[in-house]
Amino acid sequence: MSETRLETLLAGCTQCGLCRDVCIVERLGAHSITSFLSGEKEYSSWLCSSCWRCQEVCPQGVDIHAIMMAKRRDVEPPPHHLSNLVSVLSFGYALPVDDSTNESRRFHGLDAVDLIPAESLKVLLAGGEREG
Repeated sequence: MSETRLETLLAGCTQCGLCRDVCIVERLGAHSITSFLSGEKEYSSWLCSSCWRCQEVCPQGVDIHAIMMAKRRDVEPPPHHLSNLVSVLSFGYALPVDDSTNESRRFHGLDAVDLIPAESLKVLLAGGEREG
């Protein structure tokens, strides 16, 4: 993304800090894109829980997601980002879920997690279409 486009996205931001106040990542002690929007130098555009609270409270309607994605293009993703994405697509969770996970869930009185069929997972990861 061009610097001009990023500047346009940032134009409405008044650095009020409301986004930072509601950010769960910030509350946990890390520094997300909301730190950047609040004028901080230390932040990671890859730290986001996708709760959208920042967007909900922004009084200026700044497209925080677009800013985050633009800043992500500037840096390499963290080393385990792809493996976490594969886990999310596979299981709906960042951590792997397998039969032993469901055994543990049953032991604790929880319902089993439905796993995505392996065929569908291969299609999702390959970006293709399923036959039939």
